[in-house]
Amino acid sequence: MRKFFILTLMVACLMMVSCVERRNRVILDKFIPIPENCEIKPGGDTYYTEGRIDLAFNFDYKLAFQLTNYIPSSDGGNSELTTAEANYFYCDKVEIEYEWDPRPQADGRKLTLDQKLWNKKTRNTEYRIVVTPDGGQAAGWVHIFEEAQIKNLIEHVNDIDWIASPLIVKIRAIGKIADGTTVKTNKMNLNIIPSFGGSIQMGSTYYIPEGGFQAETDENGKETKSAEKVEYDTIMAMCAFSDPILGGCLYGQDDAMVNCYAGDTDWERYIVESNGGTYIPGYAAAGVVEMIYNNYKKPAGDNGYYACCPGEAPAEPEEEDDAADAASGSGSGE
Repeated sequence: MRKFFILTLMVACLMMVSCVERRNRVILDKFIPIPENCEIKPGGDTYYTEGRIDLAFNFDYKLAFQLTNYIPSSDGGNSELTTAEANYFYCDKVEIEYEWDPRPQADGRKLTLDQKLWNKKTRNTEYRIVVTPDGGQAAGWVHIFEEAQIKNLIEHVNDIDWIASPLIVKIRAIGKIADGTTVKTNKMNLNIIPSFGGSIQMGSTYYIPEGGFQAETDENGKETKSAEKVEYDTIMAMCAFSDPILGGCLYGQDDAMVNCYAGDTDWERYIVESNGGTYIPGYAAAGVVEMIYNNYKKPAGDNGYYACCPGEAPAEPEEEDDAADAASGSGSGE
């Protein structure tokens, strides 16, 4: 009977500890999108299990996340932010681990990143996150890559099936409660799929044929359309004249699509110049777009050139026949 009582007591204690541990935790709930206004808030039904980064425009993936503090308040349930409350969770660090699929690709190649760049890291959050007890929620974000890591990743961005073998980023938030006790959250994984030029908007460039635009003529050799009008018609047919970034807040990240006017950063300039492109002061993104289209997207042997679309629709050139007709009409009316 005594043994049974002791065993029952042990089980009850274990159950109590288990309940306390489940109740007294700070949880990393989910990875959340950064909306177009860049204002990160907790709550909502949307969460991410996969992120995308276009290395041609961005090395700095900003990962937003939501935390919930299940630790009970120390003042009997008063959740107002006061200095008396001991169980606020103050988060300012994130622990990051990286993992990639070791399986060979279809052609037998294996992903071989520079391991010394991809060891476990602890990085500061962009700002200190304060989470109230009793189920309070808050959101923040952290930079999950360093420039050297992305330069290493670029070496494999076009020769690995990243959809089948994504880069796995493992995240854990680290913080303290008011008495100085360190608290670590659970870990969550995010699959990262890199690309190189994958976020360029359709309608960002127009095609200039080898030798430039030529006037059009009829069977008798009479000009029917000037070279300027041919170029204008091409621009109007191929260009979208969109905002520099669509579908997001941060270009080169997740669902955001960009065109030639999406920034002028040191990273974009590095990408342009290291890939044989031409940096245009103030328009580094334009150099990236033109470099990608002309170095990677057009067929071999094509001597034409893909140029950035203008930021807005140009004025239609006035054809000579139209101008003569207009002048004739104006003269006959006098």
